[in-house]
Amino acid sequence: MYTETRVALVCSYDSDADAAYLYLDHPIPAAGVRRTVPFDPADGEYTLDLDPEGRVVGLEILGAGTRLPPPLLRAILNQTQEQGE
Repeated sequence: MYTETRVALVCSYDSDADAAYLYLDHPIPAAGVRRTVPFDPADGEYTLDLDPEGRVVGLEILGAGTRLPPPLLRAILNQTQEQGE
């Protein structure tokens, strides 16, 4: 059975590091990440953060400016700018 749903996505972007973080659980509590796993070992540009039970709670993307779809990156940048105002 296939189901589809849409949920709000909480993201952050660090322009100095060109790194985006997509929260799959938000907020992630203190000590909520037990293990960080790179899943593109060729260049380590993507990492998954796992909680103590092994569930994925976040995704970090380095080089986000070229790796994220432009509409998603624009949405993250717009949200970040609105929060800074």
